[in-house]
Amino acid sequence: MHHQELRMRLTTVFHNRPTLRTLFYVLTDGLIVTFWHIRRSIHTFAWRLKGSAHVLDAGTGMGQYVHYLSLRHPNWNIYAVDRNPDEIFACNEYFHRKHYERVLFRTENVAEMQRNEVYDLILAVNVIEYIEEDVQAVANMYAALKPGGQLLLSVQSDKNFPLQPNLSNKLTSNQEVVHRYNNFDLKKLLRDGGFKRCKAHYSYGYSGRLSTFLGISVPNQLLRRNDNYLYLLPLYFLFMYPVIIVLNTIDAYIGHSEGAEVVAVATKSREGI
Repeated sequence: MHHQELRMRLTTVFHNRPTLRTLFYVLTDGLIVTFWHIRRSIHTFAWRLKGSAHVLDAGTGMGQYVHYLSLRHPNWNIYAVDRNPDEIFACNEYFHRKHYERVLFRTENVAEMQRNEVYDLILAVNVIEYIEEDVQAVANMYAALKPGGQLLLSVQSDKNFPLQPNLSNKLTSNQEVVHRYNNFDLKKLLRDGGFKRCKAHYSYGYSGRLSTFLGISVPNQLLRRNDNYLYLLPLYFLFMYPVIIVLNTIDAYIGHSEGAEVVAVATKSREGI
């Protein structure tokens, strides 16, 4: 089953089934390694902010980060954009049904976005590597941040690993990666885009890749062989989920010299320069 087929199936399954979509969000919260790294940075940002925030989720995909933020920080205003109108429609429908009044989804390309000092926080998880004009996209997000605001970024690295199925943002997509980055490249991209303060680290070290194999690759291979394996997956995850949680915890809290993705935190100076 290819990603495009999976996209169509998930769209069909989730349509008019908000409970299943909620379950999907809960599962990705625990399964996806990137989520653990981004969540740590969000916790740090929220602790320092101590109040409401205006947030942009750039390249929201299926809206899993919006779901997490709206539950943990109900007083935050969240604007989410993506180039895929089908995903935007599905997300608007779901969050409207759930009565999330501070959430709005719109179809938009980050590389063409024009805003000035609007957001306290911007998420761009597995987005920049799919955009040809990556420097322009970063510059646009820099301009859209308020002084003191933060950009949380995750991209695929240039390390020669068999990369994980990218459930973080591109689970339902068949887009080709345009750029890959190492630690140095990503920090240079951020500085070229206007940021002076940035730090980056690798994610998906050995433990993260093993977690992805157990939590994503194995179920995916089973479903490719026979759709009926879908009914065995709950039993599979009953035993494997605790193992996956431990592996993801190790990946998020222990540093790596290399990994399949690079996570960065960039802060706009309060002087705006």
